[in-house]
Amino acid sequence: MAETQEASLGYGGELWLKSGAALKELKQVKEFDVPSGGAREQVETTHLKSPNWRREYVSGFFEDSDFEVVLNSRPLSDTDTLLAAALADGEVRDFKAVLPEDGTPVAQVTGTARCIAYSRGRVTAEGVMEATATFRVVTIADIVAYAAPA
Repeated sequence: MAETQEASLGYGGELWLKSGAALKELKQVKEFDVPSGGAREQVETTHLKSPNWRREYVSGFFEDSDFEVVLNSRPLSDTDTLLAAALADGEVRDFKAVLPEDGTPVAQVTGTARCIAYSRGRVTAEGVMEATATFRVVTIADIVAYAAPA
């Protein structure tokens, strides 16, 4: 893909989660964090003669990252049932995040994650009910070109 300086909207993005033997697209997703591999813990190694009065560090363990998915809350829909089951069983599931450019899928991030929270949101007189699912990344692959589902 050619490099541009123009921003792109998230229109057309998708989030898929494993259900049974297949990945299922979560419906009516409004936004999601792009899953990442987390951050490296920094362990301080400063000593009495650290150069230039500066603290020193070495990289330690990776810290798992979390990502959130916000969607229109539709109680008892297939998506709602899948997310509630993912939270209840606590199992590690495959996921795929599809990243668009100008409404066209161009890249994807795949990996495994565990649902650690699911809220069906708040009911208000004039607002749309929004649900939020939070996932903790277990494994993640590099971002690659988009591959359409088979």
